[in-house]
Amino acid sequence: MPQLAQTLPSEILIEICGYLHPVDLYSLASVCKRYRNLLWSKCSTTTQEIWKNSRLRYVPNLSMTPPAEMSEQEYIWLMLILKKCMFCEERNKFELTMYWEFRMYCCQKCLDDRTVSRHTLLNEWNVHDFLLSCFTQLQRSSNPRDPPLYLIEKVRATLNDYNRLSKDERPQWIKNQEKNISRLQLENEQYNNIHDLTRYDHTERLERLLKKLHEFYTWPKHRSM
Repeated sequence: MPQLAQTLPSEILIEICGYLHPVDLYSLASVCKRYRNLLWSKCSTTTQEIWKNSRLRYVPNLSMTPPAEMSEQEYIWLMLILKKCMFCEERNKFELTMYWEFRMYCCQKCLDDRTVSRHTLLNEWNVHDFLLSCFTQLQRSSNPRDPPLYLIEKVRATLNDYNRLSKDERPQWIKNQEKNISRLQLENEQYNNIHDLTRYDHTERLERLLKKLHEFYTWPKHRSM
């Protein structure tokens, strides 16, 4: 197999890849360096077409194109291939959730470790309330008992951007940020829904919904608003 991997003409290899499921492409990328160079390049048009065609052929629920800044491989990996928490070894799918706003598929503990609440931002980080609308938020539900969370890494990066601006530049920057966040909210909701349709069947989606409802009404809230 290693010898064949090195000698198979590129045109034939690309043709073969066109008939493979994304999971098989992911496995093939680990066979040798040559295959990985072909299948894991983020800037190669050929590579992106291979993954795109595979996605459209074999994963009909995943017809929405990835965000502009995300490659086809990253998109499919997050939406379909990743089977454990991105930060720990948790593999129970009922303990894992996609938080597309943060590009994270993880367990609750790892989410808690990487996010901060509105209350903490205002009262401990001393962030001005008018800046909250400039941060991407995870709004888990419309219920006030379940307030939004913010990704610590993104909050710090946004604050750094804001603090580097002059006083005159800040008002327009805030308007631009708010406009961008508003646009992303609908997009993020669509991607979260697509993820659930792609990764879980009808029964699993129902079980997950019932589990979330049970947790919401029975578990004490451990995060401040």
